[in-house]
Amino acid sequence: MELKSVALNCTLRRSPSKSSTARLLSDIDRELARHSVQILEPVRIADLKIEPGVSTDEGNGDEWPMVRERILERDILIFGTPIWLGH
Repeated sequence: MELKSVALNCTLRRSPSKSSTARLLSDIDRELARHSVQILEPVRIADLKIEPGVSTDEGNGDEWPMVRERILERDILIFGTPIWLGH
């Protein structure tokens, strides 16, 4: 059975800004690919309209349902989060 993964890039910067988080996720993808894991294009959360709430769809153009669907289709979920060091 081939495993499938998706990464959520939670950088604070919208595309096309460079992202250290994206670079880290690409390193992880490269290593997973060595183990025959099928990689889905990372989801850059800052580029989406994600409404706050606790339901699977908050309405008003909420793009969370699309992200949720991608997560549910995969075996491995990777969160890439920024680390702010103040410089």
